[in-house]
Amino acid sequence: MLKARGLLFLALVTVVAGHAACSGSDPEAGGDVCKNGVRDEGEVGVDCGGTCGKCAGEGCTVGSECGSGTCENGVCQEPPSGPGTTPPGPTDGKKNNGETDVDCGGPNAPPCADGKACAADTDCVDKWCKPETKTCVAPRSDDGVKNGTETDVDCGGQSGNKCAEGLTCVVDADCNGACNYDSKCVDVKSCKPHFGGDTCGGKPLHPGEKGDPDANAKHESCCRALPVSGYSDPKHPGKTVYVDKYEVTAGRVRAFVEAIAAANNGQPDIKGWIAANKPPIWDDAWSLFLPSGTNAADITVPRQPSNPAQAQPWNRNVGTDSVFGGPLYIYVHGHNCGNYPNRSYGFPTFWYPDAVLTGRGELPRAVGFDGNGGMIPAKDLLDVKSMTCIPSALLAAFCHWDGGQLATDEVLDFITNAPANLGNAAGCGSRCAPLNAVQQSGDSGTDTGIVYRFPFYPDEVTHEGAFRIATPGRVHTDVVRINAGDEPWMDLHGNVHEIVLDMNGANFTGNFGLKYRGIGYSSARAGGNNGPPAKFTFPEYKAAYSGGRCMRWK
Repeated sequence: MLKARGLLFLALVTVVAGHAACSGSDPEAGGDVCKNGVRDEGEVGVDCGGTCGKCAGEGCTVGSECGSGTCENGVCQEPPSGPGTTPPGPTDGKKNNGETDVDCGGPNAPPCADGKACAADTDCVDKWCKPETKTCVAPRSDDGVKNGTETDVDCGGQSGNKCAEGLTCVVDADCNGACNYDSKCVDVKSCKPHFGGDTCGGKPLHPGEKGDPDANAKHESCCRALPVSGYSDPKHPGKTVYVDKYEVTAGRVRAFVEAIAAANNGQPDIKGWIAANKPPIWDDAWSLFLPSGTNAADITVPRQPSNPAQAQPWNRNVGTDSVFGGPLYIYVHGHNCGNYPNRSYGFPTFWYPDAVLTGRGELPRAVGFDGNGGMIPAKDLLDVKSMTCIPSALLAAFCHWDGGQLATDEVLDFITNAPANLGNAAGCGSRCAPLNAVQQSGDSGTDTGIVYRFPFYPDEVTHEGAFRIATPGRVHTDVVRINAGDEPWMDLHGNVHEIVLDMNGANFTGNFGLKYRGIGYSSARAGGNNGPPAKFTFPEYKAAYSGGRCMRWK
């Protein structure tokens, strides 16, 4: 008898040991022992107890604590069994199987409607489980939670609120400004792309590129605009004037062209857009030089476009496949906007596919190399640089589309503290960086000041000169501040000459102007000043050395 009791005790010890070691699965059986409908070794009841969860009658708070998945009145319930029974599910009219309310919530049922019980946001249709009441609540645009159709907290989607700069978005309509390539809101729509959109500032993009020596330097939006402290625009009294910190990039202009095309069946009808959205300062005669498509019909330009002179009529194409490169619309010495065989140093920074260039008799863009010998895609390289070879009228159209206006001579002269009689002369004001601290050079190739020179091309390449145009903000010594300690404007004195609207107080003179001292300043001044009037006062003026920036009011 004692021996039998000893054997029984040993058997119980063996069962308990097996219970402790049970993992809830039976590899040899190829299944989960907690769901096999059999009271296996270590289980207290059928498919419950031990490692298989609590059994019926044990205390619980939610169904997930029970082997049956059903917790009612704080007690685990028996799972249904037998013929004709239905296992717990999201249509049985009961709160079970891990549900947070009847037939909803939890991992095994659809989300709950507003007013139903919940444990987490995922339990609710509107993605908000109010923590104080543990109930699903309809989203509001002031509840401090990203829910409903919102793309960020209390904004975007159909919330009725626009998202501020830097917040998450899906489409432009979610933002005060526009939604960029990285699904973040930007203040200005031309800065939606990456290259030329948020690559400005002193930090180099590639090995060997000049830039801020500070290892912690970062890029920022190329559309960043700074308030002009102490300046009152005669045409916009009472408003703060903002001027772009950086020169307009080729990538921003590309965004402009592509946006107009997207809204017009693939054709960048900039002329039609301006006709429907005329800027406050605009002369209808300027529209002659605006594209109406990629290859608009040739126009007859009003002034001599080349040297030596061609026989009249002087025909030129102003489609977007030509307008930012190729032949000039008015002859200005040294302002080569094409990459032609047997001619040196084309300077356009707007990238065109090889087929477009060869179609108008030019050479494809040369492949650039970084400081480690790696190749750089031409489009990505050029889009980050300051835009050149854009007609003055088209630059004014761009700034208007972008929510502003082409900068005026008067606001730039105020920023730089230029003398009253400077006009279109090459000098700069007392706040400008000295010549040895700016990116500029003479027309003969004689370099003075900072020499950017990036990327590097093979020695035999002579048709590519855009390497001399810097990405805005790279020359960190070319800064202008109105007050000590202010955030500075970049490249005002150097890099490219800046096209402006020529103002006399609140009155527009009808002419464009050219400010300061950039690449090829001798050619720009010699060719541009030929007249009278100076050639850069015309709306069709475009040059390999000239670009500009926009201004705004808030």
